[in-house]
Amino acid sequence: MALNPRLNDPKTPLVSITVFNYNYGRYLRECFDSILAQTYDNIEICFSDNASTDDSWAIALEYQQRFPDIFFVARNRQNFGTDANFRNCWVNARGKYFVELCSDDALLPDFTRRCVEAMENDLAVGFTIVHRAILDEYGERVTEAPFYNQTCKIPGPSQAAVYMMAAVNPAVSQIMYRKTFTTGKTVIGGLAARWYGTRMMDFNMCCEYPIVYIKDPLLLHRLHLANDSFKAADNMMEVIGPYVLNHQFAELASFYNHHNVTERLPASIEKVANLALRYSVRALINGDERSARRYHDLSMALLPEIRNNEVCVQLNAYWLIGDPAERRQAVAALETRDNLVTRSVSYDPPPGSTPLQ
Repeated sequence: MALNPRLNDPKTPLVSITVFNYNYGRYLRECFDSILAQTYDNIEICFSDNASTDDSWAIALEYQQRFPDIFFVARNRQNFGTDANFRNCWVNARGKYFVELCSDDALLPDFTRRCVEAMENDLAVGFTIVHRAILDEYGERVTEAPFYNQTCKIPGPSQAAVYMMAAVNPAVSQIMYRKTFTTGKTVIGGLAARWYGTRMMDFNMCCEYPIVYIKDPLLLHRLHLANDSFKAADNMMEVIGPYVLNHQFAELASFYNHHNVTERLPASIEKVANLALRYSVRALINGDERSARRYHDLSMALLPEIRNNEVCVQLNAYWLIGDPAERRQAVAALETRDNLVTRSVSYDPPPGSTPLQ
């Protein structure tokens, strides 16, 4: 493989786009093409396949043959799990910056350029988050409100406090990292790391470094029934995980004396309990009463006082309705509540943030 002559070019530092894959061949060409279409061209692609049984590996080899100077490809002889894919990519990644791109997602053309510019303009920044647009099960683009209402630089501890309350970047593909700052911050191994390893790393980095948020949608994040987020929702990890994580975050923040983070633990538990109610409503909308009941009961287990919450009261009433038509009406009423099923508002950045052009 030819060496990249601009590997250490200070004007256009190399960016490693790591792509992890298992049986997403149907999305892989769109993913690769989106990287190749970037307006920033000093990029390498580090791809690892976890013994896919579809045409993923053939597609990867095709692109590696077409673009041998920028493609590194690896394949596990059997499915060794997410960590094995991560290690394959990490060994080959040489960039100053890197992105963990899911193979069913796609970058919009200015993603890399905008992120690199943000971090080259401020060498203290640990990572940059971009807003996303969503691709649904049918490939249709769905817009959502950005989490913050402006592009800005955010003090790390302030962002860590927000992470106690919300996953600002629900897709791992939304972030570009400064590689040297991730040393000692990564978490691998086990079920928690599979779904929350990146969130743990993000929080760890925020305890020491500021971050940048870009409010423009620069990523296409695909949601479909095979997506890990749907699997996590099925086993309630999307609620149980944040509940455990917030306690871990508070413990870590106390080591750094970030009291603004630790003080949010009670409020974060309330937020997680409300999240369980949201998943209960979503399950009802999808016709899954069993999951809806589980999430409803979980919300009250996490926070008994939530019984007085208006949504919880509506759900309690739902289980007492015997007529199917009345049940459908009750679900329709829940579905129309603002910011319950999907987030519909943007928030001001946390205190100390600096607006950026």
